[in-house]
Amino acid sequence: MNNLTPTIPAWLRTVALDRLGLIAGPAGPATPAVATALLAELAHAGVRVANPGEVTDALATRVPAIVRHIRERRGQSDTFSPLFQGFPDKLPSFDSIWLRSLLASARLAGRNDVLGENGELTADALREALDFSDLGWWPASSVPQDIERAWLGRTLEAVKPADTRTEWVTLRVITDNALDATLKTFMVDGFTSAASLREDVKADLERLARHYGVAHIDATQVRFRETRTLLFRLAWEADPKLIQPMQPTPDDLLRLFSALTGSDVSLSERVRFPRLSRAQRRAVVNALEHSDRLGDIFRRRGLWLALDRGLHLGELTAPKAQEAFDRLRDSRHDSTSFAARFEARLISAYPNAIEMAAREAPGVLGRSLRRLAHLAGADPTRQTGLLCALKDAAGRIPLRVLLAARAQIADNGATYPRVVFAKTGAVLPIDNQPGHLRVEDAFQQALLAALDEGIRAQVAAKGPWNGQRVFIDPKLERVLLPDQLRSTAQGLVQAERGTRLPLGEAKVVRLFVHWRQRPDQHHSDLDLSCLALNANFVPVDWVSWTRLGNGIMTHSGDLTSAPNETGAQEFLDIDWTKARKQAEERGWRYLVPAVLRYAGPAFASLAEAHAGWMLRDACSSDRSTFDPATVVNAFALTGAQGMAVPMLVDLESREVLYVDAYLNANLGAMLERDAGRITAVVSAVAARSCTKVSIADLAHIHLMARGGTRVDTLQDATLSFGLDDDSTYNALRPEKLLADLL
Repeated sequence: MNNLTPTIPAWLRTVALDRLGLIAGPAGPATPAVATALLAELAHAGVRVANPGEVTDALATRVPAIVRHIRERRGQSDTFSPLFQGFPDKLPSFDSIWLRSLLASARLAGRNDVLGENGELTADALREALDFSDLGWWPASSVPQDIERAWLGRTLEAVKPADTRTEWVTLRVITDNALDATLKTFMVDGFTSAASLREDVKADLERLARHYGVAHIDATQVRFRETRTLLFRLAWEADPKLIQPMQPTPDDLLRLFSALTGSDVSLSERVRFPRLSRAQRRAVVNALEHSDRLGDIFRRRGLWLALDRGLHLGELTAPKAQEAFDRLRDSRHDSTSFAARFEARLISAYPNAIEMAAREAPGVLGRSLRRLAHLAGADPTRQTGLLCALKDAAGRIPLRVLLAARAQIADNGATYPRVVFAKTGAVLPIDNQPGHLRVEDAFQQALLAALDEGIRAQVAAKGPWNGQRVFIDPKLERVLLPDQLRSTAQGLVQAERGTRLPLGEAKVVRLFVHWRQRPDQHHSDLDLSCLALNANFVPVDWVSWTRLGNGIMTHSGDLTSAPNETGAQEFLDIDWTKARKQAEERGWRYLVPAVLRYAGPAFASLAEAHAGWMLRDACSSDRSTFDPATVVNAFALTGAQGMAVPMLVDLESREVLYVDAYLNANLGAMLERDAGRITAVVSAVAARSCTKVSIADLAHIHLMARGGTRVDTLQDATLSFGLDDDSTYNALRPEKLLADLL
């Protein structure tokens, strides 16, 4: 009986697959013929197994679901087909949407038989009016999806052979008995991550915490405030009495109340407080009574006074909390916020403001360092005061804040314009001129030295690497340290915006977008497009629904609706050899794909909407148009903005730069009209490497501060940094890295 396999929910296996690249299965016999068949089935979907010797017969019942899940993750929710079966081989020598529209209008003029019951032009009539195939033009592009024709196209697609290329996903087999320990380790890594987590990762983390509980998580090691809030909410929902031993600060409790009522956990807005039972009030007051940060209630006096009446402190035994709230009501302590006091003193008493920040809010000192340094100007007293405050507070400033401050001081205002990203992924431009907040060179060097000293001290305190042989993949110099994964695209790859990854060798880059309306939605029009830019980010060419080809890029045709039964797909091929030739002859440097909402619901309101790209070697009409095994990345389209810009392709370096930006746009967004806004954003994202720390930088800092020996190959290493699961730290699965190294 002791050998019985534990019953494991299917969703746990899915989390292991998505977050750790693991196939969990029961131990048991392994028949070579069965293992070979299972490995072949996985390979057909683009999956290779790192430890094929661990494949057991019992996996036979699970491999079909794994294959289906991998294909869905790569963007295949169904069989897809292009609008025209001749794509991409047959492109007419002439096609003008404007001329076709004009001639179609003439065809339809004065006809009442083409109108539906609501007086609008029917989809069939529009398709027929725009069909000029007898002239050699594209037949009926820029039309609603024809459901019957779409099903016929899918039938034809189903018998076409796949591409000769495979973009491999590498997975590893583990036993069911090892799954719990592995997922618990991932859960701890996620909670102790020093940066925000992607929303889908955080959702999985929450499910794991509900399944395993949170008792084994040390709350003092959970540093990122949103993750702390999640942990405290889960503990509260399990049993409010669990809160006090976790040592929440008063701010933690306020954020907990915000999460419970759907308020903003940043506490920058008014907090709605939940109605508390007597047991819940007792748990909150008990946590305050035992907190060594009880004085923090004065930092957010207004919020705590609003909660005071609902706590009924007089009914509970809590002398410390009662005394603190008595003083809070009498305003015997400074009733203004730290931010207000800090800003006032910056104007009237700069040295006092710096000392106050170092003492009360060292994180603010680190995050505001560029501005504070600029305000110090050439005044040696102010400069000395800031340096002393920085050295004094460096040990209490989060390491990720110190690293970010160092990158900003090193850039010294040289890189502008810049962009930052909201929680929704929307772009927030910073249009300052180069030189903004610049400080003199000698002061800059002194600040960098103080920052380096503080960074080395914090890193060294994590323990020595004596005897470790460390490999750092050179590609990580182009991979930026994640600091805002919360709003990044929920795709196959987790990468900070501005990260560059190798594109890979292939003849064609095939872009795709797929969307599907809800049954009550009758019209939706997403447009897949691509800009060509020169080295200065100036547009030099394009392909879109108004121009389906230019000899280098080829569009599959424009659809203006995506019925729930079939959805709609658009594809766009980039011939790599021809594009490189254009780069040499006509100054092309970058290609920028974009998905624009011309009409209909927002991305997030559609039943389904995702985009991505494949690398193809055999792009012709007799090959499968959508082959999931060739997909490099696929991601959901979200939000209410009108334009999505996923990436930039660098023709010179053969790299993909992750942009992952959403731009506001009204209905009717068009590439030709909105190209300027798109190029401004991608140029700013491309420059983020000047103001951000790379993962290679972080690895080298740890190597220097903690000892160890640098080696040149992964095989010689005992500790490694890379871009796959063969490494100790996989930069594309950053939870462990963010937990251990920041």
